[in-house]
Amino acid sequence: MKKVFFLITLIILFFKAVLLPVSAEGEPVKVMSLNYDNSSSLVYITTKDTNSAAGEPQPLKYVGLSNPNRIYFDINNAVLIGEKQQLVFEKSPIKEIRLAQFETNPNIVRTVITFEEDFDTSKIKLVTVDGNIIVKVLPPAINNDYFNLIYDESAQKQEYSGINVNSQFIKKITVPVQETSENKDSVIGDIQQAFGESTLQNSDGKTYDEVMSVEISSGLKLRTKYYINQYIPKNNGLLVSGVGQISAAKMFYLTSPDRAVIDLPNTYLSRSVRNKEVNLCPDGSCEDVAKLGQFDFCTARIVITSNNADKYMPIYSQDSQSLFVVNPDKLNHTALTSVVSNINKAFVKKIDNRTNELILSFTEPIVHSIQRTDNSLTLYLFNVQSYNEQDLIKTLNNTYYKPLTLSLLPKIGVKAKMSGLSKEDIVKIEQSVDAKALKITIVKSKQDEIRALNDRPFRKKLKDKIVLDAGHGGTDYGAIREGINEKDITLDVTQRIEAILRSKGYKVSLTRTDDTYVSLEDRVAFSEAEVPEIFVSIHVNSAVSSDPNGIETHWYHDYSKDLAEVVHKHLVKELPNAKDRGLFKSKFYVINHTTVPAILCEIGFLSNEEERNELITDSRKQKTAKAIVEGIIEYLKGAKNK
Repeated sequence: MKKVFFLITLIILFFKAVLLPVSAEGEPVKVMSLNYDNSSSLVYITTKDTNSAAGEPQPLKYVGLSNPNRIYFDINNAVLIGEKQQLVFEKSPIKEIRLAQFETNPNIVRTVITFEEDFDTSKIKLVTVDGNIIVKVLPPAINNDYFNLIYDESAQKQEYSGINVNSQFIKKITVPVQETSENKDSVIGDIQQAFGESTLQNSDGKTYDEVMSVEISSGLKLRTKYYINQYIPKNNGLLVSGVGQISAAKMFYLTSPDRAVIDLPNTYLSRSVRNKEVNLCPDGSCEDVAKLGQFDFCTARIVITSNNADKYMPIYSQDSQSLFVVNPDKLNHTALTSVVSNINKAFVKKIDNRTNELILSFTEPIVHSIQRTDNSLTLYLFNVQSYNEQDLIKTLNNTYYKPLTLSLLPKIGVKAKMSGLSKEDIVKIEQSVDAKALKITIVKSKQDEIRALNDRPFRKKLKDKIVLDAGHGGTDYGAIREGINEKDITLDVTQRIEAILRSKGYKVSLTRTDDTYVSLEDRVAFSEAEVPEIFVSIHVNSAVSSDPNGIETHWYHDYSKDLAEVVHKHLVKELPNAKDRGLFKSKFYVINHTTVPAILCEIGFLSNEEERNELITDSRKQKTAKAIVEGIIEYLKGAKNK
């Protein structure tokens, strides 16, 4: 009897310890995608959890490791839909983020984030919102909590701080699940690529052949991220509304047909409203139409098609939660706001020799528009009634903003226009959280300095003088793969070229001699001041796919083509195992703005594993340097004979 009782007890314990937990777990959480919001310093891992109704997920914890400095955390009872994913960073304390299926029995998805060695990982926070996982890595990239960025022309915005998405591939996979009465989840068909191998072994269960549609929660209000949930025609214009903090880039125009285009960086557009065309004049008074789309993974784009496209302008709401795009000829000023404001004070601050800041303070929240042309900046302050002209003249006098003029609009409002700008100047505008202040920052382009150099009395180019430019450097890592940085290879090869040239009696200057950041403008200004015979920039190529490999040589101005041909010929000869990808006429900044023959050499692909392993060897570096030197010498000797 005791034996029977003991046997029954063992069976009960077995069911409690083994069978019941499996039943409780239910269908695995499906991990959909890896995303990164640089301005808010948040990592998003979107998931589809069919068991969310059972309760809130258990808090996640991460484990810190060293050599290299990194953290990892596991998502239990989870499957990754598609190929393992990776983000590689060029200008960030974060070096790499990886998302992969760690185990399949049990199902575990693991996230690994690698940082710079001096980064403090103890300040990282993990939270969940509607089942999605958010990793708060750094404090938000805002200099002053009182101001939020609403308009930005900087180049970094276009590149989203240099994030490269290396792999986010989708493949049909079969996910092991328990039987359920629920309908099969819907899937979307707008994936960009569908190749690569699954991270899961095939087994019986449900089949998913595309990425599941997972929206960012509209209730998730982020200080510098904007989520658009609708756009509708209103008062003969387009009203775009959402949550978060809206910002816009410079409006530009296209023809055939005539269109006005505005990009909204750091913005996510709800899939439910993407690419829906709306008529801006339901009464038939015009044929203007508008459409919004997700231009790339971090940028939404507004396109308005109209015969009067060049007249449209964006108007910012007081809370920066919406944007109204309208032809001002049809604008009803009184419909914008009932609040009347006045300019209270102005403050001017010189940040450095190129950067100047102007703050306009108002008595009440304002509604305004920003219009930028190649040579001016105009602010339309639609609900501003008056300003003290004498105080403003006194404040602006003897400052960079002295050319700023103010005038009253026909109805209510003030127009503030800053003339004398160039299209290369960078304008940034921030709005206070209470909409009672605007901060206008203008960074003068170094093109002015370069033009001054070019306009100086002619100086003869220094014979046998070469400027070498090691691509990237400092916080600009260039391409990164498996912990190998482009900036390190380019500096090494450049220094080898310098050593060989100097040993042969040539005069050489380097735009950077160590691991420091040098802007593109500074590289050009340095070269122009050196007055060399030629300029040669060294880079390492990369691609999303791991297949491309080989060497390329780029030129832009016609007077640079001969140099490109000669140097490329020697690279092909010295590196017979490298694929000859040929010559390219490319408008890279450093070879476009230099006034001497200038080329840019892409000496191989860091994204190709086989070529990457070669690029880091002394043999490949020395052969590359030797080839470029031989090309330079042949060109210079040929130039002397002409």
